[in-house]
Amino acid sequence: MKHILCFGDSNTHGYIPGGGRYDDNTRWTRLLANMLGEKYLICEEGLNGRTSSFDDPYEPFKNSMDYIIPCLQTHEPIDLTIVMLGSNDMKQYFSPTLEKITNSLRQLAKLIRDTTDAPVLLVSPIVLGEHMATSDFAASFPPASITLSHQLGPALANVAKELGIDFFDAATVAKPAVEDSLHLTAEGHKQLALALATKIHTILGK
Repeated sequence: MKHILCFGDSNTHGYIPGGGRYDDNTRWTRLLANMLGEKYLICEEGLNGRTSSFDDPYEPFKNSMDYIIPCLQTHEPIDLTIVMLGSNDMKQYFSPTLEKITNSLRQLAKLIRDTTDAPVLLVSPIVLGEHMATSDFAASFPPASITLSHQLGPALANVAKELGIDFFDAATVAKPAVEDSLHLTAEGHKQLALALATKIHTILGK
């Protein structure tokens, strides 16, 4: 059985726009498990508010660098780690820049690769939506963050190429919900699961 670790933030946890968590029949991690079948074990490690390497002054214990090593050790042996982070890094109080976020995710992806000696799939998150100004999350994500979210995919593709790891851009298959301009819809979870299942078969075989 091949073990796949899905490490991410609220869009891996399955946060429902407006509050709550999608059930096992809806969130992409569980859909992915069903699509891949019994030869694969999906380990869900999604956490609302998680950052790549930044300490959030309002939400402690969300820095990936503080948790990733024990997480990897908990789930070993690991055959593939999927990392989808970056959205929370764009909060304005982190003074985000493209260089800052890509460097942070480069550091995290490299640490995972070197620790597990297994393939890493770096997934760029969905973009922030155009209705963010009316979202409950508007204070954290000004227009500059929205612009930044559209630049992240190409930048992380270059990071993946540099590190010799696989890459996928979630924004090519899913968009944020109109309700909050940040989180995946149920349909978005389905489309992401379908795309990642295909990608995983390319990396690990069937």
